[in-house]
Amino acid sequence: MIYFIFPVFNEEKGLSALIGELRKKMATQPYKMIAVNDGSSDNSLQILKDLAADDLVVETSRINMNVGAVFSSGIHRVLSEARDEDFVIIMESDQTSDINFIQDMIFELKENKKDIIIASRYRKRGRYVNFPLKRRIFSYCANYLMRAYFPIRGARDYTIFFRGYRVSILKKAIDYFGMFGLIQSKGFVANAELLIKLSLLTDRIAEVPFVYNYARKIGKSKINVVRTINEYFVLINYLKRIFEKFHRYEISRRVSEPVHP
Repeated sequence: MIYFIFPVFNEEKGLSALIGELRKKMATQPYKMIAVNDGSSDNSLQILKDLAADDLVVETSRINMNVGAVFSSGIHRVLSEARDEDFVIIMESDQTSDINFIQDMIFELKENKKDIIIASRYRKRGRYVNFPLKRRIFSYCANYLMRAYFPIRGARDYTIFFRGYRVSILKKAIDYFGMFGLIQSKGFVANAELLIKLSLLTDRIAEVPFVYNYARKIGKSKINVVRTINEYFVLINYLKRIFEKFHRYEISRRVSEPVHP
């Protein structure tokens, strides 16, 4: 089973098209969509209710929470029913997560046995198209900063929403960090936090080239750049402590293991 999680906040203009395209694309494979409505004030929730079926589950909050809370809610819903061998794809609901790249991601998860697959703008044949220059510079700097502090073999794009995960690695992360400890960030930096934490538990991480065409975007951007910059520095300090704690735990665990002659 392939689960799709997408956060929804005032996305009424593109929701019907996204859900229809996913249904068409996944018609020959078992799948389920988890739409997490984050306190939308437009007609998004009603559209989701109208389209709800066995393949579309709607999680909803009356108030606008935050990106991290939406991720946690969607992951919790999936893990309540998914098997270890299932997959999760997290994507945006504004049409920028081009579904034509989904099969490449599924192939890497299924056939190449990856635990995490990233739709990357920084791989060969991956790129930005029609992306605002200031946002491109900001994205590049954020990714450079994360790679400098927390290098992950096989990963270059730390900030993209569009990723695939093996359910077993998400369950392993919940066992270690706890359901409410897996994602502490509130804003868009939750993408980087989730990837970096999972990298402590697996090295089976890879990327597929992704063309991020900003012209596909429907609706206004929700990101506050100044706030997000501050959140990245807060995240770096927080993750440093997590890494120190993790490595102390690993050293302690290895020392306590019995030595067999």
